[in-house]
Amino acid sequence: MAKTTLPPLDTLDPATEWASWEPTPASPWDARWAAHLYRRFGFGHTREELKAAVDTGLAATVDRMFADPKEPAPRPEIISGAPPINPATNMPDASYQAAALRAAWVQRMLGGVQPAREKLALFWHNHFATSVRKVADGALMERQGELLFRHALGSFPAMLREISQDPAMLVWLDSNQNVKGKPNENYAREVMELFTLGVGNYTEEDVRAAARAFTGWHTSQGKFVLDAAQHDTGEKSIFGQKGNWDGGDILRFLLERPVCAQFLVRKMYREFVSENQAPPDAFLKPLADAFRKSDYDIRVPAMMIARSRHFYSAHAYRQKIKSPIEYVLGTSRLIGVGVTGKVIISPYSLLGALELMGQSLYAPPNVKGWEGGAAWLSTATVLARHNFSNALVNGGGDLNEYAKKYNPRGFYPVANPLALALRSGQAGPEAIVKFFANVLLPDDCRDEVKQKLVTHIGKTDPSTEGYLQKCRDAVFVMLTLPEYQLN
Repeated sequence: MAKTTLPPLDTLDPATEWASWEPTPASPWDARWAAHLYRRFGFGHTREELKAAVDTGLAATVDRMFADPKEPAPRPEIISGAPPINPATNMPDASYQAAALRAAWVQRMLGGVQPAREKLALFWHNHFATSVRKVADGALMERQGELLFRHALGSFPAMLREISQDPAMLVWLDSNQNVKGKPNENYAREVMELFTLGVGNYTEEDVRAAARAFTGWHTSQGKFVLDAAQHDTGEKSIFGQKGNWDGGDILRFLLERPVCAQFLVRKMYREFVSENQAPPDAFLKPLADAFRKSDYDIRVPAMMIARSRHFYSAHAYRQKIKSPIEYVLGTSRLIGVGVTGKVIISPYSLLGALELMGQSLYAPPNVKGWEGGAAWLSTATVLARHNFSNALVNGGGDLNEYAKKYNPRGFYPVANPLALALRSGQAGPEAIVKFFANVLLPDDCRDEVKQKLVTHIGKTDPSTEGYLQKCRDAVFVMLTLPEYQLN
């Protein structure tokens, strides 16, 4: 796929780029841009969602994607009680709890009820990376997941305060070892380096002072506790300010640093706009300023991006590699359907594919989270993508064993691409290939590829199994194209 040479970001006017985009007849709002919006601020679109987006326009579509239900359905607790003890290790084993949590989240993402909030929750899950593999308690991970979902489009300061006292985070970063006279620097370092400021915007002295301020922030029986006996009440100096600071003071100081908003919107740019260009601070200034002026209301920069002229440009379009979540769920929402047109996939059936591609929910690899970008693609993970796509369009596959392990009712689905096309009024090789090219890669499937697929289907009798198989082949090829790996 030919790459377009883009002008450097420092040659663009930030105010113009971040202004709201107004489509025109020469540059219209269409299926291409609607699909782009759904890929970035959701988990792909269904055909019905795409049609509604094109019909109602950009502004209404963004509002709908970011809207919260007027009467949110209650989210029942999934995990109750402690994880069982694994007799082989004599240690708590939260693997079945983790599978239940993953399946529930995948189901919500597939449903598409609150796409932007779920997508931002995933972003914050990677930002405040915490793994069930160390925490070893599904109930704690579920509570953290709900915390991130609740604040995903809300107040960053409120989320930061709660995550700093979240039991799963406290276990993850060894906060019970942070005691007076022998401070543990894990949380103090990560809250600066990874959560608020970034490398180079604090000193080692700041980390040591913050660690002392967080002493006594512990967890007991799955709850946050302030152990006053273990809290250092001595004077501390951080960012040049001296006083008897505690953890709450440290969080306030971090949020007051102008670089905090800049650091956060830079991560949002990489997640929602482009992995291929590093924007200069001046280019991000309108986003950072709006974020700070809103007292860190996450919805403000997120919607500013989703409405911006810059977002609907070559600087953003197909400038990211799909994560496994985006690849698997996006594909499932597009063609993982039965004869009724509804998504029929068991979420448990998708967990094995995600694991093989390198993204198990509630288990990022380390405190920095998933690296993303080109790191998603290796010999093994690309093969896993191909195997998933093959299993989706042809049925079966060993991945179903994962579903059976954790949920006997789980199944690996069989999509029927020919029935999907015929239900949409398509018939004949040219029409079917064009239909799926428009569904999977609107305006991005090369003409030579489409012609080869038309030739492959050829003049086979449509009533035969061979014709169906050739349609399946065509869909599989599209799902494995380099273009389709881009978000």
